[in-house]
Amino acid sequence: MNTSISALSDLQKTLRSALHTSSTPKKVFVGFDGFVDKIKRAVKEKQNTRTLYFETIRDFSDRILQACGKSGQIQMDTQRIKFGGNAPILANTLGKLGVQTYCLGSMGYPQKHEIFSSMNPLCEAISVLNPGLSDAIEFGDGKLIFSELEVFDQYTWNHIVNIAGIDKISRAISESTLLAFVDWANLPHASNIWEGILEDIIKPSKRKDFLFFFDLCDPSKKTTEQIDEVLDLISAFSGYGKVTLGLNENETLKIYAALRGIDFSAGDLNVPAVGQAGDAVYKSMNIDALLVHPIDRCILFQQHETVELEGRLVTKPKVLTGGGDNLNAGYCLGLLSGFSSPQCMLLGMAASGAYIENGVSADLQTIIQYLDVWMVELGLRNALPKQHVFSHRHE
Repeated sequence: MNTSISALSDLQKTLRSALHTSSTPKKVFVGFDGFVDKIKRAVKEKQNTRTLYFETIRDFSDRILQACGKSGQIQMDTQRIKFGGNAPILANTLGKLGVQTYCLGSMGYPQKHEIFSSMNPLCEAISVLNPGLSDAIEFGDGKLIFSELEVFDQYTWNHIVNIAGIDKISRAISESTLLAFVDWANLPHASNIWEGILEDIIKPSKRKDFLFFFDLCDPSKKTTEQIDEVLDLISAFSGYGKVTLGLNENETLKIYAALRGIDFSAGDLNVPAVGQAGDAVYKSMNIDALLVHPIDRCILFQQHETVELEGRLVTKPKVLTGGGDNLNAGYCLGLLSGFSSPQCMLLGMAASGAYIENGVSADLQTIIQYLDVWMVELGLRNALPKQHVFSHRHE
């Protein structure tokens, strides 16, 4: 479905109204990771003082293949060092959007790592572990993330309770309207942590009005059995509120393949288009919504309808790492605010696009300005229908 100027204009008016409306703030609980990210570019060529970088992952992989049987070296230039992890980025972005968050994760223990001191003041960090480390190599068409994850080997629900205390965690969750559990793929005991929250806090609370948002991240390392188990676990939360699962295109196809015994890594041609794969994944679960975000659009699967909306191209991205987390933040803000499904999707894509274009998470005013640009471009495209489709990136 084409994104209309009127839909963007309506969202913009709603956001402008939100800037001037004082209401009781709703809180969000986010968990459970935390990383120190080094954002890097891979050097292709040096010309005196000029540096040329690999612009595509394919060019970079071709260079690596040339070293097979011979060895080789590739220079990496660090562009910046920032706090990372799906939970801190999501919590920080929600903070910039005016939402108070509790972020439970690995941001340094017993002392919080200094790099997390730049998180938004509306984010209250509950840190129980030292952060993981990631090198994110960015290209024009995507990114490759190389992570050190040994710190998470003993990161279980019991560890969290022993460090933070069950009372503190329960209080944070009881004060929250939305609970976001992210980065299942990189935490070896993520299912244990999620189940601990469900059994020890959510079920005893007797509440049935939570909003839940889950994001698995790249499940390549996980077995089919583990994927089956976590989808069942996510479905179990549906008895206590409305559940949304968020996946990018790659994650959707890999989960579809795992559920059907298809070898995705071998390029099996039995893997369908992302829309068909997402529909199958959604129907295999007992949840309210599945949000799938390829790089050029969003698709939302729900019981009675599937909504698909196109995005906007950011031609000169300043950063790619964290784009999906910013999309999730915009979508979650929409859920908290009671927006319609299309508005939640557009707000997510606008938050992601503004982040990628500017290099920092956007506040509401920045998103409003971003929507202005998006509407102008749509107007130009409608006048010149042969131009390419606008999209943004939020891998």
